[in-house]
Amino acid sequence: EKLVVEKMGCQDYIILCVEDTADWKHGATREIVQKADPDLSRTVIVNTKLDTKIPQFGTPSDVNDFIKAKILDRICPNKLGGPFYTSVPSGRVARPGHDSNDSLFDSDEEFVEACAGAEQGDKALVMQRLKRLGKAGEHAAIAANKRVGIRELRTFLEERVDESYRRNVAKIIPMLQAEYTSAERRLKACEKEIEAISVDRLKAGADVFCDQFCVCLKKSLQGSVVAPASLFGETLAQETAIAGSFHDVQGAPISVSERTWDRLIDVEVGNKEHRLYG
Repeated sequence: EKLVVEKMGCQDYIILCVEDTADWKHGATREIVQKADPDLSRTVIVNTKLDTKIPQFGTPSDVNDFIKAKILDRICPNKLGGPFYTSVPSGRVARPGHDSNDSLFDSDEEFVEACAGAEQGDKALVMQRLKRLGKAGEHAAIAANKRVGIRELRTFLEERVDESYRRNVAKIIPMLQAEYTSAERRLKACEKEIEAISVDRLKAGADVFCDQFCVCLKKSLQGSVVAPASLFGETLAQETAIAGSFHDVQGAPISVSERTWDRLIDVEVGNKEHRLYG
């Protein structure tokens, strides 16, 4: 059920809701369809096995009420179409390599002919039952027979598909044109790249790469003599923090007081805020 509901979720699909019921108030299939199409605006309702349902009604008025399905129109006023009524002959179609004794029809054409015969039989049966209602019954039978049979259903579906196609053409054509323009632009870009690729250009590019690689390799092996003090030098405070100092070490030959140290640095040395070596 989940797979079917997901499949019906596409807004461009026409849903065929096939039901086998004689009471329009209850529809198990409709409940599933409404999970994907709540107002049935994309749904065509089809009632099957009409040839077995007609005999279940005792009076022509009951048959007329069932065929007209007014209660269904009230329950589902926005449905796309229907109900249509069909009867399909029971029996399999013979297939090559299979046991023909288990099949009723020798070919697909024979099955199609049987479907057409069942449609004519259903229409005749509906006409026969509704004629008992008099003149009104004849008009009701004519109107009802427009929804009886696979051929009527197919005609209706073909018209809806054609309408949907024509309605969507206005949206599809600009999308196709935009996609065509984009593909053409990408194709031209590819052709330009292919034309730009030649043996000489590839060779020149390889030579440039080799030269750059050799230069970089030479620099990495030889190193560099350029080491500017502005980048690699240290101020006195940085040097002292990193390497330490002996002026405040007790017992060291060069140890002096903090006051003497500050005077020596300011007066005798200087440049303590400059980035220098050593």
